[in-house]
Formats: sequence, C-alpha cells, structure tokens
Amino acid sequence: MLRSVMALSTRLRSRVKGTLRRITLAGVAFLLLMADGGISGDELQCELAVDRMLTCCPELGSVSLSCVRSGCGGTMVPDIDESRAACLRNASCEQLKAQGVCDPATWETPLNCMPPCMLKVPKCQ
Repeated sequence: MLRSVMALSTRLRSRVKGTLRRITLAGVAFLLLMADGGISGDELQCELAVDRMLTCCPELGSVSLSCVRSGCGGTMVPDIDESRAACLRNASCEQLKAQGVCDPATWETPLNCMPPCMLKVPKCQ
C-alpha cells in the first residue's frame, strides 16, 4: 500500500514538473518575442491555430508550418491566414479530424500562393 502511494506521488511530482517546465518555456519564448519588436496579430492567430491542431492531432508534430511575418524584403507571411486560423481554433477536435486536418495528404494549396507553390495548409469549413 505504501509503495503504491509513493509511486503515485512520484508520478504526480513528475507531471507537475513537466507542466511547470512547459509554462516556463512558454513564458521565456513570449518574452523573447516581445523583446524582438513583438508578434503581429496574424502571427499570433497562426500560432494559436497550430497549437490547436497539435492538441487535436499530435501526429502532426513533424509537419512544418511557418507563422512568421517579414523576412527579406518583408514578403514572408504566416502560412495560415487569419480567417483560416480562426476557423481552426473554433472547431472541436472531432470537427478537425472529420475535415481531414489530421491528415496532411488532404491539405490544400492556399489561394494566395503563387506558382511554383509547394505550401499545403489544412482545409477548414
């Protein structure tokens, strides 16, 4: 009985440490972004949408999407635009899975992507 209580205590401590570590890393990342001139609204919306996708579809961890604005000549924009990001954020995990968000093979080329565009983003209705 005592061993099982101790094992449970160890597991809970490990989870709490992991959660605190993630919160700390998120805070540091946020501070770094703010020190670098901040994050634009469309970058934030894209980041929140990607976070929602990864929460619902952990298998997407290896998929590469960029939520960065600017770059050389200021021509880079986030891969997921604000309207698509809002759609992704507001959908339930079941809706995202039903729409094929968890399967990159079903993703589409965004309308504003000029050839030769290789970018694919998840559909959202």
